[in-house]
Amino acid sequence: MQLKGSKTEEKLKEAFDRELRAQAYYHYATEAADAAGEDHVADMFSETAQNEAEHARAEFKFLYGSADLKSSLRTAIEREHEDATRLYPEAAKVAEEEGFAEIADFFRRLSNVEARHESHFHDLLEKLDKGEELKGRTVQYSATDMAQLMLPHQANPAGFVHGGEMMKLMDNAAGVVAARHCRANPVTALVEGIEFLSPIRLMDLVIVHGKLTFVSHSSMEVQIMVDVEDLLTGKMRRALTAYFVMVAIDAAGKALEVPPLIVSTEEEERLFNEGQARYEARKAKPKK
Repeated sequence: MQLKGSKTEEKLKEAFDRELRAQAYYHYATEAADAAGEDHVADMFSETAQNEAEHARAEFKFLYGSADLKSSLRTAIEREHEDATRLYPEAAKVAEEEGFAEIADFFRRLSNVEARHESHFHDLLEKLDKGEELKGRTVQYSATDMAQLMLPHQANPAGFVHGGEMMKLMDNAAGVVAARHCRANPVTALVEGIEFLSPIRLMDLVIVHGKLTFVSHSSMEVQIMVDVEDLLTGKMRRALTAYFVMVAIDAAGKALEVPPLIVSTEEEERLFNEGQARYEARKAKPKK
Protein backbone atom coordinates (compact mmCIF):
# COMPACT_ATOMS: atom_id res chain seq x y z
CA MET A 1 0.00 0.00 0.00
CA GLN A 2 1.58 3.25 -1.18
CA LEU A 3 0.26 6.09 0.97
CA LYS A 4 3.13 8.53 0.53
CA GLY A 5 1.91 11.78 -1.01
CA SER A 6 -1.75 10.76 -1.11
CA LYS A 7 -4.69 12.70 0.31
CA THR A 8 -5.46 9.64 2.42
CA GLU A 9 -2.07 10.06 4.10
CA GLU A 10 -2.95 13.68 4.92
CA LYS A 11 -6.27 12.61 6.43
CA LEU A 12 -4.61 9.86 8.47
CA LYS A 13 -2.11 12.36 9.88
CA GLU A 14 -4.92 14.79 10.71
CA ALA A 15 -6.95 12.03 12.35
CA PHE A 16 -3.90 10.76 14.29
CA ASP A 17 -3.24 14.25 15.66
CA ARG A 18 -6.89 14.74 16.66
CA GLU A 19 -7.12 11.35 18.36
CA LEU A 20 -4.01 12.08 20.45
CA ARG A 21 -5.40 15.46 21.47
CA ALA A 22 -8.75 13.90 22.31
CA GLN A 23 -7.02 11.28 24.45
CA ALA A 24 -5.21 13.98 26.43
CA TYR A 25 -8.41 16.01 26.80
CA TYR A 26 -10.42 13.06 28.09
CA HIS A 27 -7.71 12.19 30.62
CA TYR A 28 -7.92 15.77 31.89
CA ALA A 29 -11.72 15.56 31.91
CA THR A 30 -11.47 12.34 33.95
CA GLU A 31 -9.59 14.24 36.66
CA ALA A 32 -12.23 16.99 36.64
CA ALA A 33 -15.04 14.44 37.00
CA ASP A 34 -13.17 12.68 39.83
CA ALA A 35 -12.73 15.99 41.64
CA ALA A 36 -16.46 16.66 41.27
CA GLY A 37 -17.30 13.24 42.73
CA GLU A 38 -18.96 12.07 39.51
CA ASP A 39 -17.52 8.57 39.27
CA HIS A 40 -19.71 7.42 36.37
CA VAL A 41 -18.74 10.44 34.26
CA ALA A 42 -15.08 9.91 35.16
CA ASP A 43 -15.29 6.27 34.04
CA MET A 44 -16.87 7.30 30.75
CA PHE A 45 -14.16 9.88 30.08
CA SER A 46 -11.44 7.37 31.00
CA GLU A 47 -12.82 4.64 28.74
CA THR A 48 -13.24 7.12 25.89
CA ALA A 49 -9.61 8.21 26.32
CA GLN A 50 -8.53 4.58 26.03
CA ASN A 51 -10.65 4.14 22.91
CA GLU A 52 -9.13 7.26 21.31
CA ALA A 53 -5.67 5.81 22.03
CA GLU A 54 -6.66 2.62 20.21
CA HIS A 55 -7.77 4.69 17.21
CA ALA A 56 -4.45 6.56 17.20
CA ARG A 57 -2.53 3.28 17.40
CA ALA A 58 -4.31 1.93 14.32
CA GLU A 59 -3.71 5.17 12.40
CA PHE A 60 -0.04 5.12 13.39
CA LYS A 61 0.33 1.60 11.95
CA PHE A 62 -1.27 2.68 8.66
CA LEU A 63 1.09 5.64 8.46
CA TYR A 64 4.37 4.16 9.66
CA GLY A 65 3.98 0.40 9.79
CA SER A 66 5.85 -1.72 12.31
CA ALA A 67 9.46 -0.87 13.11
CA ASP A 68 12.11 -3.15 14.60
CA LEU A 69 13.46 -2.50 18.09
CA LYS A 70 16.74 -0.83 17.16
CA SER A 71 15.05 1.38 14.57
CA SER A 72 12.49 2.42 17.20
CA LEU A 73 15.27 3.30 19.66
CA ARG A 74 17.13 5.39 17.06
CA THR A 75 13.94 7.29 16.25
CA ALA A 76 13.27 7.85 19.95
CA ILE A 77 16.81 9.16 20.48
CA GLU A 78 16.47 11.60 17.58
CA ARG A 79 13.10 12.92 18.76
CA GLU A 80 14.11 13.27 22.41
CA HIS A 81 17.30 15.06 21.34
CA GLU A 82 15.31 17.47 19.17
CA ASP A 83 12.90 18.20 22.04
CA ALA A 84 15.69 18.63 24.59
CA THR A 85 18.01 20.81 22.51
CA ARG A 86 15.66 22.83 20.30
CA LEU A 87 11.90 22.62 20.96
CA TYR A 88 11.78 23.25 24.71
CA PRO A 89 14.74 25.64 24.98
CA GLU A 90 13.20 27.78 22.21
CA ALA A 91 9.78 27.56 23.84
CA ALA A 92 11.26 28.59 27.20
CA LYS A 93 12.95 31.60 25.58
CA VAL A 94 9.70 32.74 23.93
CA ALA A 95 7.70 32.30 27.13
CA GLU A 96 10.32 34.22 29.11
CA GLU A 97 10.31 37.09 26.62
CA GLU A 98 6.51 37.30 26.77
CA GLY A 99 6.50 37.37 30.57
CA PHE A 100 5.25 33.84 31.22
CA ALA A 101 7.90 32.91 33.77
CA GLU A 102 6.06 29.87 35.18
CA ILE A 103 5.57 28.38 31.70
CA ALA A 104 9.21 29.13 30.84
CA ASP A 105 10.34 27.19 33.93
CA PHE A 106 8.01 24.34 32.92
CA PHE A 107 9.57 24.19 29.44
CA ARG A 108 13.08 24.15 30.95
CA ARG A 109 12.16 21.26 33.22
CA LEU A 110 10.78 19.35 30.25
CA SER A 111 14.00 19.96 28.35
CA ASN A 112 15.93 18.26 31.15
CA VAL A 113 13.46 15.38 31.25
CA GLU A 114 13.71 14.82 27.48
CA ALA A 115 17.51 14.86 27.75
CA ARG A 116 17.27 12.13 30.38
CA HIS A 117 14.97 10.11 28.12
CA GLU A 118 17.49 10.47 25.30
CA SER A 119 20.27 9.23 27.56
CA HIS A 120 18.24 6.18 28.66
CA PHE A 121 17.38 5.24 25.08
CA HIS A 122 20.99 5.78 23.98
CA ASP A 123 22.27 3.50 26.73
CA LEU A 124 19.76 0.82 25.77
CA LEU A 125 20.73 0.97 22.10
CA GLU A 126 24.42 0.85 22.94
CA LYS A 127 23.97 -2.27 25.07
CA LEU A 128 21.89 -3.95 22.37
CA ASP A 129 24.54 -3.17 19.75
CA LYS A 130 27.20 -4.72 21.99
CA GLY A 131 25.04 -7.71 22.86
CA GLU A 132 25.16 -6.81 26.54
CA GLU A 133 22.52 -7.75 29.07
CA LEU A 134 20.05 -5.02 30.01
CA LYS A 135 20.37 -5.00 33.80
CA GLY A 136 18.33 -1.98 34.87
CA ARG A 137 14.58 -2.23 35.39
CA THR A 138 11.94 0.47 35.38
CA VAL A 139 9.57 1.39 38.19
CA GLN A 140 6.63 0.09 36.16
CA TYR A 141 8.31 -3.30 35.68
CA SER A 142 7.67 -4.30 39.28
CA ALA A 143 4.73 -2.09 40.30
CA THR A 144 1.93 -4.08 41.93
CA ASP A 145 -1.75 -3.62 42.81
CA MET A 146 -3.40 -6.15 45.14
CA ALA A 147 -7.02 -6.17 46.31
CA GLN A 148 -8.76 -8.01 49.14
CA LEU A 149 -12.19 -7.85 50.74
CA MET A 150 -12.03 -7.49 54.53
CA LEU A 151 -13.73 -10.46 56.23
CA PRO A 152 -14.84 -11.17 59.84
CA HIS A 153 -11.66 -12.99 60.89
CA GLN A 154 -9.63 -9.83 60.04
CA ALA A 155 -11.68 -7.48 62.24
CA ASN A 156 -12.34 -6.92 65.94
CA PRO A 157 -15.84 -7.22 67.51
CA ALA A 158 -16.56 -3.57 66.64
CA GLY A 159 -15.98 -4.29 62.93
CA PHE A 160 -12.64 -2.50 62.55
CA VAL A 161 -9.83 -4.33 60.74
CA HIS A 162 -6.77 -5.14 62.87
CA GLY A 163 -3.69 -3.05 62.12
CA GLY A 164 -1.65 -6.24 62.02
CA GLU A 165 -3.81 -7.57 59.19
CA MET A 166 -3.09 -4.45 57.17
CA MET A 167 0.64 -4.65 57.92
CA LYS A 168 0.62 -8.22 56.59
CA LEU A 169 -1.09 -7.17 53.35
CA MET A 170 1.33 -4.28 52.91
CA ASP A 171 4.33 -6.51 53.60
CA ASN A 172 3.08 -9.06 51.06
CA ALA A 173 2.71 -6.36 48.40
CA ALA A 174 6.18 -4.95 49.16
CA GLY A 175 7.61 -8.46 48.88
CA VAL A 176 5.99 -8.97 45.47
CA VAL A 177 7.37 -5.65 44.17
CA ALA A 178 10.87 -6.46 45.43
CA ALA A 179 10.81 -10.03 44.09
CA ARG A 180 9.68 -8.82 40.66
CA HIS A 181 12.56 -6.36 40.54
CA CYS A 182 15.37 -8.60 41.73
CA ARG A 183 13.95 -12.03 40.76
CA ALA A 184 15.27 -13.37 44.07
CA ASN A 185 13.95 -13.88 47.59
CA PRO A 186 13.46 -10.58 49.46
CA VAL A 187 13.11 -10.11 53.20
CA THR A 188 11.75 -7.11 55.08
CA ALA A 189 14.57 -5.14 56.71
CA LEU A 190 12.69 -2.03 57.83
CA VAL A 191 9.28 -0.36 57.81
CA GLU A 192 9.48 3.43 57.84
CA GLY A 193 7.03 6.32 57.92
CA ILE A 194 3.89 4.25 58.36
CA GLU A 195 0.77 6.40 58.72
CA PHE A 196 -2.73 5.20 59.59
CA LEU A 197 -4.90 7.81 57.89
CA SER A 198 -8.35 6.25 58.05
CA PRO A 199 -9.90 3.23 59.82
CA ILE A 200 -10.81 0.18 57.72
CA ARG A 201 -14.03 -1.67 58.41
CA LEU A 202 -15.43 -5.11 57.79
CA MET A 203 -16.49 -5.63 54.12
CA ASP A 204 -14.35 -2.74 52.86
CA LEU A 205 -12.41 -3.49 49.68
CA VAL A 206 -8.74 -2.83 50.36
CA ILE A 207 -6.48 -2.02 47.39
CA VAL A 208 -2.74 -2.05 48.07
CA HIS A 209 -0.49 -0.18 45.61
CA GLY A 210 3.23 -0.86 45.68
CA LYS A 211 6.12 0.55 43.64
CA LEU A 212 9.86 0.97 43.98
CA THR A 213 11.18 4.40 44.87
CA PHE A 214 14.89 3.72 45.50
CA VAL A 215 17.38 0.90 45.00
CA SER A 216 20.90 0.59 46.41
CA HIS A 217 23.38 -2.29 46.03
CA SER A 218 21.14 -4.89 47.69
CA SER A 219 18.24 -3.00 49.29
CA MET A 220 15.00 -1.82 47.70
CA GLU A 221 12.67 0.83 49.10
CA VAL A 222 9.03 0.14 48.25
CA GLN A 223 6.35 2.79 48.63
CA ILE A 224 3.06 1.24 49.77
CA MET A 225 -0.23 3.10 49.59
CA VAL A 226 -3.50 1.55 50.73
CA ASP A 227 -6.83 2.74 49.33
CA VAL A 228 -10.21 1.59 50.58
CA GLU A 229 -13.44 1.35 48.60
CA ASP A 230 -16.85 1.19 50.24
CA LEU A 231 -18.58 -1.32 47.97
CA LEU A 232 -22.05 0.05 48.83
CA THR A 233 -21.33 3.69 48.03
CA GLY A 234 -18.30 3.36 45.71
CA LYS A 235 -16.43 6.02 47.68
CA MET A 236 -12.64 5.70 47.83
CA ARG A 237 -10.26 6.97 50.50
CA ARG A 238 -6.57 6.69 51.34
CA ALA A 239 -6.13 4.61 54.51
CA LEU A 240 -2.40 3.90 55.00
CA THR A 241 1.00 4.78 53.60
CA ALA A 242 4.45 3.42 54.41
CA TYR A 243 7.90 2.64 53.04
CA PHE A 244 9.18 -0.93 53.24
CA VAL A 245 12.91 -1.56 52.85
CA MET A 246 13.45 -5.01 51.36
CA VAL A 247 16.76 -6.86 50.95
CA ALA A 248 17.43 -9.62 48.42
CA ILE A 249 19.13 -12.69 49.90
CA ASP A 250 20.46 -16.02 48.67
CA ALA A 251 19.80 -19.48 50.15
CA ALA A 252 22.45 -18.87 52.82
CA GLY A 253 20.85 -15.60 53.89
CA LYS A 254 23.56 -13.45 52.28
CA ALA A 255 22.57 -10.15 50.66
CA LEU A 256 22.55 -10.16 46.85
CA GLU A 257 23.22 -7.36 44.41
CA VAL A 258 19.99 -6.18 42.75
CA PRO A 259 19.44 -4.54 39.34
CA PRO A 260 19.58 -0.73 39.28
CA LEU A 261 16.33 1.21 39.13
CA ILE A 262 15.65 3.18 35.95
CA VAL A 263 13.72 6.39 36.65
CA SER A 264 12.12 8.15 33.69
CA THR A 265 9.67 10.77 34.97
CA GLU A 266 9.94 13.84 37.20
CA GLU A 267 7.86 12.10 39.88
CA GLU A 268 10.06 8.99 39.82
CA GLU A 269 13.17 11.14 40.06
CA ARG A 270 11.73 13.08 43.02
CA LEU A 271 10.83 9.87 44.86
CA PHE A 272 14.24 8.37 44.07
CA ASN A 273 16.04 11.41 45.52
CA GLU A 274 13.87 11.32 48.65
CA GLY A 275 14.49 7.60 49.04
CA GLN A 276 18.22 8.09 48.61
CA ALA A 277 18.16 10.79 51.30
CA ARG A 278 16.44 8.37 53.71
CA TYR A 279 18.97 5.67 52.79
CA GLU A 280 21.93 8.00 53.44
CA ALA A 281 20.39 9.15 56.74
CA ARG A 282 20.06 5.55 57.91
CA LYS A 283 23.67 4.82 56.96
CA ALA A 284 24.85 7.90 58.88
CA LYS A 285 23.22 6.78 62.12
CA PRO A 286 25.69 5.33 64.64
CA LYS A 287 25.38 1.59 64.98
CA LYS A 288 24.16 0.33 68.34
